[in-house]
Amino acid sequence: MEVHPIVYVIILNWNGWRDTLHCLAALRASSYQNLHVVVVDNGSTDDSPERLAPLLQGPRGRGELVCVGYNSGFTGGANVGLRLALERGADYALLLNNDATVEPACIATLVEAAAHRPDVGCVGPKIVWAGDPERIWSAGMSVAWRRAIVESHANEPDDGRFDDCRLVQGLSGCALLMKRVALERVGLLDERYFAYYEDLDWCLRARDAGFRCLYVGVARVAHVGSSTSKRDGGRSQPAALNYYATRNILLFLATHASRAERPLALTRQLGRLLSAVAHIIAGGLILRRPDARRRAWALIAGGIDAARGCFGPRVDRQTALRRYSMHG
Repeated sequence: MEVHPIVYVIILNWNGWRDTLHCLAALRASSYQNLHVVVVDNGSTDDSPERLAPLLQGPRGRGELVCVGYNSGFTGGANVGLRLALERGADYALLLNNDATVEPACIATLVEAAAHRPDVGCVGPKIVWAGDPERIWSAGMSVAWRRAIVESHANEPDDGRFDDCRLVQGLSGCALLMKRVALERVGLLDERYFAYYEDLDWCLRARDAGFRCLYVGVARVAHVGSSTSKRDGGRSQPAALNYYATRNILLFLATHASRAERPLALTRQLGRLLSAVAHIIAGGLILRRPDARRRAWALIAGGIDAARGCFGPRVDRQTALRRYSMHG
């Protein structure tokens, strides 16, 4: 009887048990059977642990729930699962967003592709929008360093151009399979990022460690998209996204752009930041958007924190103001 490599599937949940239910249901329908699912709950307050734990236990569960007790971000929560995968001898670790659903053959296809390429450390599928499956969410990532742009083919039509198998610079952490040997050499996600750009950083670190990233277009995942960052439908959530995306792209460029390309890349990104702040403020004044001030401050704070080397989870505004005044 053929023994398949064991894959640890690591799913983060934060006040999102409904999405996680769909994610787990798709995993139960997977044709790849040697799975162990680790759901890491990041301090949910919506009864997520009570609702999810029963689904991960018993003969059909094939998994466990780990409660962190606080919001440790994507990086902190994922690293909890990655450590478990390493400690327990997993052959592969699959990061999977809780609002993503794998097609039945997806994981088997990824594992097979990885097994045939000793030079490859990371493998990722085609990701489409769950609400519009004929539209790409991500199909591998590349970086135009001088323009400071990350290209993922987002929103392009899924018209057959992305059904290939090819080497790429990066893969989305929405669904990313890493070999154990690569994980041991590359290490865990960089928790300075907290959320956003940590996946691309991980892939480039894998490249620096001698591994390649492989995009497999015949493997397919559907993704709702940013359901966690939009949770609580409140106005603060887009501001949080603005903050982390602004801060972390600057960290990413400063870390990975070459010495020759770094000045232009950072200058272009700072120009975009100023333009975005002006656009948000103007829109707030003209359209009377109540969250404009919060979002503008988030962008500014992200840029300031990147310049000052303040990473990890964002501190509250009053603490930030005290910090800036003390070190200004």
